[in-house]
Amino acid sequence: MASGSARKGLESMVRGVLVACAVVLMAVSAAAAQTIRVVAGNDISSSDPHRIMGSDDQLVFSNSFEGLYGHDLDGKLMAMLATANKAAPDGLTYEFALRKDVIFHNGDRFTAEDVRFSWQRATDPRLKNPRAVVVVSNLRDVEIVDSHTVRLHLHRPDASLLENLGEYFYIVPKGLIESIGDEAFAAAPVGTGPFAFADRVAGHQIRLRAHKAHWGYPPSVDGIEIRIVPDGLDRVRLLQAGEADIVVGVPANRTREIGADPAIRVLAGPSYQNIFVSLTNHRADGTLADTKVRQALNFAVDKKSIADKQLAGHARLMAAPCQKGLIGCDIGREPYAHDEKKAKQLLQEAKFNFDKTYRFVTMASGRVPRAPEIAEAIAQNLERVGIKTKLDVLPYGEWLEFVLARRFDEAELVFWTWTDYNNDPIGRLARTVRTDGSNSWVSYPTLDPLIDEANNIIDPKAREEHLRKLFTQIYDDPPFIFLWTLDKLYATAKHVDWQPAVNLVWPVFWKLGTK
Repeated sequence: MASGSARKGLESMVRGVLVACAVVLMAVSAAAAQTIRVVAGNDISSSDPHRIMGSDDQLVFSNSFEGLYGHDLDGKLMAMLATANKAAPDGLTYEFALRKDVIFHNGDRFTAEDVRFSWQRATDPRLKNPRAVVVVSNLRDVEIVDSHTVRLHLHRPDASLLENLGEYFYIVPKGLIESIGDEAFAAAPVGTGPFAFADRVAGHQIRLRAHKAHWGYPPSVDGIEIRIVPDGLDRVRLLQAGEADIVVGVPANRTREIGADPAIRVLAGPSYQNIFVSLTNHRADGTLADTKVRQALNFAVDKKSIADKQLAGHARLMAAPCQKGLIGCDIGREPYAHDEKKAKQLLQEAKFNFDKTYRFVTMASGRVPRAPEIAEAIAQNLERVGIKTKLDVLPYGEWLEFVLARRFDEAELVFWTWTDYNNDPIGRLARTVRTDGSNSWVSYPTLDPLIDEANNIIDPKAREEHLRKLFTQIYDDPPFIFLWTLDKLYATAKHVDWQPAVNLVWPVFWKLGTK
C-alpha cells in the first residue's frame, strides 16, 4: 500500500497529466477553430481558371488565383503578380515588371514563362475559354524579356486592359500543367493566391488551405471549408446553430430578424450584380423584334413594388444594365416607370400576339435571392397587360447550361443576372450584349461596332462619353426588362473578423481571421 506522501505525489502527477491533456485538447480545439466554415448557395461550375462559366466560380478563383493586376478590397486597381507597367504611346504594347517573391501553391517559382504559357493556354481552342474575348484574344503575343519582365503586344488598343487583367487572365504554373495535363490540373488546380485548393466533393463541399508563403496576404487562419447549401434559410440556421461561421447570401427579406441575434453580424453593401429579364429579340418568329414591345414589357413591370416586397429594400432600380459608378452608366434617365396603360398602348401599336403563351425561364433560389418569387411576380404583372407566360424554374446548373447554350428558339424571356467585375463595363457588354457574345441572347447590329470601338478610345473622358451613348441606346431600344442591382448580403458569427470586398458578389477572404 502506498504511503500518504506517495499517494499525494501520485495524485499530483495525475492532476498534472490531466492539465496537460486539457491544454492539448484546447490547443487542438483552437487549431480546429482556425478552419473557417462557410456556407454558400451554389457550387462552382468549373475548377479551371481558363474555363470559368459564371461568377460563382470566383468562390474559389478569387481566393486561389491572381493576375498581373487586380483590385484591392476597396475596389481600387492594384498591381498583383506585376509590380509596375509601362504602356507604349500607341497603346499596343505594355511592359510589366513581375514580382520575384511569388510561389505557386505546389512550390514552383513564378516567372515570365508562366505568363506566356497562361496566355497560350487561355487562347487554346481546345479549352473553349468563354471569357477569352475580354483580354487574351486581343493579345497578339506575350514576349519574354527576361525571367521577370514581359511585354504584352495587342492587336488593338484596349483602354480596359489593366482593369481586366485579374479575373479575365489568371496565371497558372507552366511546369506543372505540362507535366500532368489539363484535366488533372482542373481536378486539383494550383495558383498563387492566399488560399490553395485542397479538395472538392461536387455539389457538397470545397476545402481551401492557407498558402502561408503568399507574397502579400498570408492568411491568419489555416483553411476554409465551404459547404453548398442551396436554401438561404438553411444556411442561416447552420450559423445560428454554431455549425457555420459565414453565410454567403442571406435572404434579403429576413435581414432584420437575423441581425437581431446578438451572436450574429449581418453585412450588406452594394454590388455590381445586375438583375434583369433578357428579351430574345432575334427569334425566327420575330416575337420580340419590335422595340415598342420590349418598351411595353418594361412599363408593365412594377419593379419597385416587387423589390420592396421580395428584397426588403436591398435593391437599386436601374435605368440601364449597370450600376451607377460604372464608366458611362450615368445616362441621365430614370428607370422605366410602372405604367400599364402605356404598356397596353405600345403592345396594340405593335400588333402584339396576345393569343400565344410565351416561355419564361428562371433559376431556382441560390444564385439570386428569391429568383422564383420575383419571376412569378413579373409574370403576374405581364398577365395584367394581357401577356400570357409559362414559367419554368430550373436548378441553377441547368439554367446556366441553358443560357450558355443560347437556345434562342426555346424561350422568349429569361430571368438573368450578370456581374460586372470592376467599374469598366466593356468585358460584360462584349460577352452579353454583342450579337455573337458568348452569353448573348440578343442581337443589335447597330450596337456591335460601338462595343468594338469602346476599347480603341484611349482618352478617358471621350471613352466615358462613348459608353454613355451606348448605354443610352440600350435604354431606348431595350434588350432587357431592366430590374435592379442587388446588395450583397452576408452574415457572420461575432468571433469572425472579416469584411466583404467592395462591389463584388463573391467573397474574397484575403483578410480573414478570428477575434
